[in-house]
Amino acid sequence: MSRPDKGGDFAISAVLEDLDRLQDRPSATGLPRGDARDGEVYVITDAIRTAIKVAVITGRPLLLGGPPGCGKSSLASYLARNLGVVYDEFVATEESTPADLLWTFDAVRRLGDAQADRLRGGRAGTAAYVEPGPLWWAFDPGSARRRGLEHAEFERSGLEPAIGPAPVSGSRVTRSGAVVLIDEIDKADLSFCNGLLVPFGSKQFAVPELGLVVRTDALVPTWSPLTIITTNHERDLPDAFVRRCVVLNLKAPTSEELVEIVERHFTTERLDAEQLAVVERLANSVGESGALPSTSEFLDLVNVALTTPELHQDPATWALVEQMTVARVGRGRRLERRWAR
Repeated sequence: MSRPDKGGDFAISAVLEDLDRLQDRPSATGLPRGDARDGEVYVITDAIRTAIKVAVITGRPLLLGGPPGCGKSSLASYLARNLGVVYDEFVATEESTPADLLWTFDAVRRLGDAQADRLRGGRAGTAAYVEPGPLWWAFDPGSARRRGLEHAEFERSGLEPAIGPAPVSGSRVTRSGAVVLIDEIDKADLSFCNGLLVPFGSKQFAVPELGLVVRTDALVPTWSPLTIITTNHERDLPDAFVRRCVVLNLKAPTSEELVEIVERHFTTERLDAEQLAVVERLANSVGESGALPSTSEFLDLVNVALTTPELHQDPATWALVEQMTVARVGRGRRLERRWAR
């Protein structure tokens, strides 16, 4: 796919070259699923490609805003597949803390072992309960695999290696580096964002339980990790955090863009002229309805139409199908205005 990494500017230039020749890999079997994160197909606009390049060159996370289902999250797996690197993801919730992205400590299991008199002393005993998070794996995969222990110390400990991220299903790792997705960050508390400022800025963080500072390993390219962060704009993010990111807001696709997306998901042998006409009618129909369908919703709607033509040919039944899949009653108009900013 690309020349091997040698670190520094050479690695960045090689990644930029690959970003100029991103390729789809349509599934050979089965209909595409709207929310699948297989990294196989993505319609890259000039704005998206430019934003990715800026993120690679500057080492900043790429913050993608927009309505749910417009393609924010699926971009990450698409990039991982094309760049030939491992892929990791974290979905934020109200309970998420910055430590979840760095490392976690299984205090419950440790307590159980203490009560059963199974505790071991020293750093190795502590490391047994440490699980590296996505950013630890991205910064220093070797240290993460050894749970923070040095090589000799880990060999003596008898601990099992931690299990790290893998490539996107069906792809191969051809270079060092990682793509990390932090999904729906606006679901988390503001302190979650603030707690990531230092790790993102300095590419290092401390693990107090081990007396360890995790830093970017010399074998990790300067552009890695390529971090994709998504927000639905349900809550404003801290200014200091946004300033650390490359920011791009995506809009819901137009009717013409929906048709293009469907064509990219289907090979010409599987989407004949009659089926394409159905797709175009569907795109125009949902566009005129003002339902603001997401990419994933529309792909699912197309699947229903092409799998069960009898439903699409019955106007009353199909109106019900559209209402169930894309025409949500009371869909947040306030959020639509924010997404359009």
